[in-house]
Amino acid sequence: MNHFFLQLIAEKKVRRQIKVLQKIYDAKFPLTVDEIAEDLDISKRTLSRDIKDIEHSFPEQEILELNTVYGYSINHTHYVDDLIVKISEESPLLLIVNGVFQGESKSIDEWADELFLSTSTLHRYLTYLRNILKEFKLELSLTPIAFLGEEVNIRHFFFNFFYSMNDISTISHPTEAEYELHKKALAGYDDITKISNTLQHRRALYWIMVVNTRIKQGHFVKINPELKKLQTQMDTYQVIAKLAEILIPMLPAAGVPEDEIVYMDLLTMDTYVYSGDKVLSGFHTKTEMDAVDAFLMKSFQELGLGSPEKSELTVFIAYLRNQILLSKLTPLFQKNVFEVNRFIKSRHAALFYKWTELLANDPIKQIAKIEYIEDVAVNLAMFTHYFAYNQQLKERKRHILFTFDGPNAYLNYLTTLVEKFNIKNVEITLITNHHATNEIVEELNVDVVVCNYKDDNEILNCEMYKTERVPTEYDWEQIRSIVFYMDEIL
Repeated sequence: MNHFFLQLIAEKKVRRQIKVLQKIYDAKFPLTVDEIAEDLDISKRTLSRDIKDIEHSFPEQEILELNTVYGYSINHTHYVDDLIVKISEESPLLLIVNGVFQGESKSIDEWADELFLSTSTLHRYLTYLRNILKEFKLELSLTPIAFLGEEVNIRHFFFNFFYSMNDISTISHPTEAEYELHKKALAGYDDITKISNTLQHRRALYWIMVVNTRIKQGHFVKINPELKKLQTQMDTYQVIAKLAEILIPMLPAAGVPEDEIVYMDLLTMDTYVYSGDKVLSGFHTKTEMDAVDAFLMKSFQELGLGSPEKSELTVFIAYLRNQILLSKLTPLFQKNVFEVNRFIKSRHAALFYKWTELLANDPIKQIAKIEYIEDVAVNLAMFTHYFAYNQQLKERKRHILFTFDGPNAYLNYLTTLVEKFNIKNVEITLITNHHATNEIVEELNVDVVVCNYKDDNEILNCEMYKTERVPTEYDWEQIRSIVFYMDEIL
């Protein structure tokens, strides 16, 4: 579920119906009213009304399928995001944010009249928006309704709003004209540099939309003079300056403020696709570069990944250096999408927490002005996962010993789960006739023992992980994490 989108749905009833839809959609089997009501902690009477309302939202489509024996399911020819937006696309806060972006200047009373709400109700809804704006270092004005704060942060909010929301919303997509601007700019970049760019198409497109709309309305960024002085010396700045007329068509090339060109030059780092043989970076002091190098070498040692070649650190170096520069615009560039953070923290918890600890206790935190440690740790965890996976393929096979306990048929069932558990370059052994011992570990050269029982008789001289009686998906992911990062304790 799109977390950003859900935050902007102020109506409790709609939020509840969205959760009902998501619950039924995610289930791999039909759900009864009792099951849904208990999981969502609502009454069956309320749930029945919600289901009727959902069905009324799609009069021409049979979305919810009811089996009188098994319960409700959703016809998966539909995408859940499409269903969600159908019942919430008229949310007042979505319309207000889009209106402010389009330059509409209305008081709270005018918005209340337009949205057919009482002023008191709209005041209550705006509390949700005010809390979200705080996350972007912004304040909400009510006379008229507007967003107050630094222009770089206002642009960041609008970018995140549309970039996150337009996967499921129909409001304010980049226009055909903006798409053509983007296309011409990329062609111009390649022509000037003679190098094929590695920028993210969609992300860059939304930045063009936000930047051009704000400039057209007379809102300009202010760049720190010292940062501007250094960045204007970069080759990338000279390229962007030549493309300014394409990127900002409403202003003649001579009329584009230098601060805006610097801003767009730095934005390329936010749209950059990291690869091992290409590095996009701006000007850094020797202190900053040395701090990045020292932090990474120390971190790789503590993660048990050895002493990598400088070329193997290229992606990590580029990411951290770019974060240093982007954070001089606003630390908001450090933030991740909520869903990405949750996914990595749940599936690679050990690695994530290790990076969090490393960042929190190293000078890099102050030098790079890292304000959102968890978000940066998630990115480093993703880079490390990719690095470790490739390194693991070069090394000897890891050996996992599965030893499970249970009734006959149950052990047969667990055997099939183990056989389906497959990681490249990993040897797997399953024993069911006795528990693991250090003698077996040494004889088989085992790296990890996985069991579904508690045994305090012997402390094993290797990594050990205890699963649930029936290993869950979380268990399998934790086992994978141990294989990649043998020195981590879960």
